[in-house]
Amino acid sequence: MITGKLDIPEARRQTVEQALNQFSNLLNSKSFLINFIHTLENQREFSARAKVYFASLLTVALHGKLEYYTDIMRTLFLELMEQYVVAKNPKLMLRRSETVVERMLSNWMSICLYQYLKDNAGEPLYKLFKAIKHQVEKGPVDAVLKKAKYTLNDTGLLGDDVEYTQLTVNVYVQDGGTDSVPVKVLN
Repeated sequence: MITGKLDIPEARRQTVEQALNQFSNLLNSKSFLINFIHTLENQREFSARAKVYFASLLTVALHGKLEYYTDIMRTLFLELMEQYVVAKNPKLMLRRSETVVERMLSNWMSICLYQYLKDNAGEPLYKLFKAIKHQVEKGPVDAVLKKAKYTLNDTGLLGDDVEYTQLTVNVYVQDGGTDSVPVKVLN
């Protein structure tokens, strides 16, 4: 139980445990949870940052009951889709992540994709990143403007054609002995 980690006076411990158990039971009630989320979202003081925090806390609280979490999210999404269709602008849905359910979706996808990314896709994505970075750094890179001769982003492309040659510099590391390390750089 969470009260084991809270600094609660012994006289109040039983009351706090009972209250937390009752709140846990309420969170496990689909109708309560959906109404609770709607009530929070209708509050003007419930900022975008608070929605992110709430969605994250709800995700942690329901992480062990992923089917229930998915059902809650599905119900909220159906309601959200209906709102966007009635407002005649369904293209704007999921653009700004303004609702709790949109943040819940992000958390849900992270949970569901974690094992796949860890086991299968992580290493190839990292290798792709390193290969692209290596290719970009083969040519000149402007340290101030962060623009490069070789880049995937056309806005990050160097405007002028820069003449350059590759130099090999021997670097001596302090406290590293007398051996030099050859490093290739652009002039």
